[in-house]
Amino acid sequence: MPRPENFLALRRRICTWDLDPRRFDSLKPLLERQLSFLPQVDWHRLKSLDDPLLFPCDLLVTYAWHLAETELVEWLRGFEQRMKRQDAIWIPALVITPLSLTRVDDILERTLAANWYFDLVHPDHLSSLPVRVANLLRIHDHLHELGRYANELTRMQEEISRIEQELEARTAPSAKNQA
Repeated sequence: MPRPENFLALRRRICTWDLDPRRFDSLKPLLERQLSFLPQVDWHRLKSLDDPLLFPCDLLVTYAWHLAETELVEWLRGFEQRMKRQDAIWIPALVITPLSLTRVDDILERTLAANWYFDLVHPDHLSSLPVRVANLLRIHDHLHELGRYANELTRMQEEISRIEQELEARTAPSAKNQA
């Protein structure tokens, strides 16, 4: 499938979701400032996952710095289940959390078994935000590209089946005439 010629110039849509909007500290404006510097990105604040602004979205940035480790793991599981129910290409997520997870084995196993891409970013490492955002956006684009390939393969298979049926219909009368 060919890509648009100005692929790198396409605008991307990032949504932010604050799990505790009543909480305020200096991190939120800093993160939003970092997001505003990203080129070719439009970003929108969500009030919940049911917010109509969520779709279409190329990346979901979630403020989750108030969650303890166990709560974060449970939230990730619940979020994954919601993504499965949306019946579309899952939106990758960048979760901002001050935690360094100690339950790495559980997270690794579940992450490998899931069909969802996310990254955890410590607030002290926001300088890595552009690279992390770019990686997750590229992953999301690759998933869409695989969907386009699957659609094209289905279309081609249907066309082949149609041509085969036409050929059978054309050759069937000739075979009867020869018998």
